[in-house]
Amino acid sequence: MSARIPWVRRLSVRHLWMLPAFAGLAWAASLPLDDNSFLWHVRAGTLQIDSGEVLRQDPFSFTEAGAPWRTQSWLVELGYGWLENLTGGIGWVPLMTFLAATATLVLTAAAVYARTRAPAVTGLVVLMVAWQAAPFMNPRPVLFSYLLLAAMVAVLSRRDPPLWVVPLLVWCWAAVHGSFVIGIGIVALDAIRRRSRQEFVAAGLAGLAASLTAHGLGAWETLLRFFQSRGALGLIQEWGPPDFTNPFLLPFVLSLVGILVAAAIGRIDVWDLVLVVPFLGFGLLAERNVFPALLVLAPWAAMALPLGQTARDGKRREPVILNLALVGVLVVFSVIGLLRPQELSEERFPIGGALGAVDEGPLFHDAAVGGYLIYSEWPARLVFIDDRAELYGEEGIRRFADLRVGTDAETVLAGLGIEQVLIDPGLPLATVLGSSGWSECYRDESFVVLKAN
Repeated sequence: MSARIPWVRRLSVRHLWMLPAFAGLAWAASLPLDDNSFLWHVRAGTLQIDSGEVLRQDPFSFTEAGAPWRTQSWLVELGYGWLENLTGGIGWVPLMTFLAATATLVLTAAAVYARTRAPAVTGLVVLMVAWQAAPFMNPRPVLFSYLLLAAMVAVLSRRDPPLWVVPLLVWCWAAVHGSFVIGIGIVALDAIRRRSRQEFVAAGLAGLAASLTAHGLGAWETLLRFFQSRGALGLIQEWGPPDFTNPFLLPFVLSLVGILVAAAIGRIDVWDLVLVVPFLGFGLLAERNVFPALLVLAPWAAMALPLGQTARDGKRREPVILNLALVGVLVVFSVIGLLRPQELSEERFPIGGALGAVDEGPLFHDAAVGGYLIYSEWPARLVFIDDRAELYGEEGIRRFADLRVGTDAETVLAGLGIEQVLIDPGLPLATVLGSSGWSECYRDESFVVLKAN
């Protein structure tokens, strides 16, 4: 068979370095779901399908009910809602997450290879990107913004990029996630780097395309409102400065070193830094920026590695059977991982007996529980909070943070008409309310239900 298929004989171990990354992502995608955002996006999707229009005001909370709010991710939410209606559940989540993550890595590999022309270097860099991807590859809509960013980087990595693709990518991006402005920004920076009028035009057309989604100019209004919520974002951990003691963030540090080395040996010139430096700064601003920054920086960091020619690979005899066996093992390993049933994290969501102890009426809870309640209990129950920082604003997020630590808790809860809480038993609020005479109606390792007497 190998004689009839030339590429099989050219298959080298160096071409297979990235395959373990895909196998690892298959298992990571099927871990218990603990994301505090994904579940409410599913319910937003089914609601938009039923109503026949995108959401423009809050339907889910009792604290901001009816307030102006545009869902940024309507296109992905429609897909989530369709899959939910089709399957009656969320068993499709691992495969969807794996396919999106795989496509992101493949596009990243294409961008790296376009700059290095070295399979071994490409495989090594993709392994690094996959390592950092692990904590970021959750099924919320931002997953698809990573895919679109990787696609944009792959397009711009070509010597003569097909610029007609740029507005199409940004249109999809604006319907998927508010980070579409990053796509426009990278094209504009690359236009400066190349001194290309055509790319400037493509960036302008991309901005126009972002205004032609279901929200129209509202896409920009939503983005502006998001930036105006910086005070609220500062109270959320993922928007805080990155903690580089976290081993999953090590690839970003290595990319920084690689870029410095590549610049020192002349493989990155001054004009390239027009694109590279802003994304280095972007990655240093917040923890959630680190992975998208790495997707942009990885091809440039790869320039620091030995870029030996691989033309001799086709002439060298390779252990074909061994290579194909390695591929087979990794494929089987991936399939076994993806066949594991999707479960919800019992530490993050009250999927056990906690909800059975809760009465009708207003309830205080955290953001992750809010997302779960929107998915499982809405419209019978409205939520106190979830992770939509742009909706609740700094005042709402700060009120939530103060309640968690018990600050003036009884007065604030009474003012909101809340006489029951569903919280982590380790929170100071549980101690404060218990000391004030609230009755404990339920307790397990993750949740406690307290009610006013």
